[in-house]
Amino acid sequence: MTKDFYNEVYQVGHESEYDGGPDGIPERINILWQQTDSWLIDTSLKIKSDAKILEIGSGMSFLSKIHPGWHGAEYSSSAVERVKNRDGAHTLIFEEDVECLSFANEYFDGVFSWATLEHVPDPNKGFCEIDRVLQKGGYALLAPAWHCRPWTVKKLEARPWLELSFLEKLERLSIPIREHIVFRASLALFQRCWSEFSMWRAGNKEVSLRYRKLYPSWELIKQFGHVSDDDAVADIDSHAAILFFQSRGYKIISHPSFLHRMFARHEPVSVQKPL
Repeated sequence: MTKDFYNEVYQVGHESEYDGGPDGIPERINILWQQTDSWLIDTSLKIKSDAKILEIGSGMSFLSKIHPGWHGAEYSSSAVERVKNRDGAHTLIFEEDVECLSFANEYFDGVFSWATLEHVPDPNKGFCEIDRVLQKGGYALLAPAWHCRPWTVKKLEARPWLELSFLEKLERLSIPIREHIVFRASLALFQRCWSEFSMWRAGNKEVSLRYRKLYPSWELIKQFGHVSDDDAVADIDSHAAILFFQSRGYKIISHPSFLHRMFARHEPVSVQKPL
C-alpha cells in the first residue's frame, strides 16, 4: 500500500507537495537547500569534491546539484523514472528501501534526509542502515517530521462526527489537551527520563530506536486531501534518535549536552560517526 501510494503521488500531473508542479521547484526546497548547504560547509564535506553524499528520500531530486558526489535513494519507482527522464539515465538516483539499502558498508562520507524517515514502517532498521553505510568519521543530518500525531493520520479533525466511532470521538475531544504544550512537555519529559535511565542501565550496549507505529488511511487522504504528516507510518521522538546514535559512540553535534538532548524538539539531528 505504501509503495503504491508514493508511486501514484509522483505520477505526472498529480497534485501533491512532492512534485514541483508547473512552476518548477517548490519554495520549501530553497529552505532545505540552504540548510543542507550549511551542514555541508560546517562539516567540511562541501570542500571535498570526491566525497560521496547520500540523500535518503530524494523524491524529485531537487537537491541533486548540492554536491558533486550526491547520490539519491528513493522508494518510489515513479520518482526514480521521472528524475532519470529529466536529468539523464546517468543520474545517481536509485530505487531503494531504507530498511535494506543496497550500498556497501561504510560507502558514504555523509548522509542526509528530510521528511522521510517517518514514512518508514520500521525506522529502527532505517537508522541501522544509515549507521552501516556511513564511513567512520562520516556525518549524518537527519530531519524526519518528529513527533507525528496519531490523530492526524486518522483524519479525526476532518471527518464528520457521525462517521467516527465512540473511541474516535473521545480521541478527537482529547486533542486540545494532548496538543497543549504543558501536557506534551510533561509526557515527553517522563518518556525521555525513562529512556535515559534505560540506556544508563544497559551500560555500553547499543539501544534500539524507540518509536510508535502509525496507521494512515490512504483512502482518507484521497477523500479529504493531503496535509502534512497524514501519511506518516511512524512517530519518532528526536530524543530517541539522539540516544540511538549516542549509544553507538557518535558525536552529537546538534545536541552536545544532556540538557540539549532532553529538550530537543523539531530541529534536525546532526551527528558524526566515531573513527
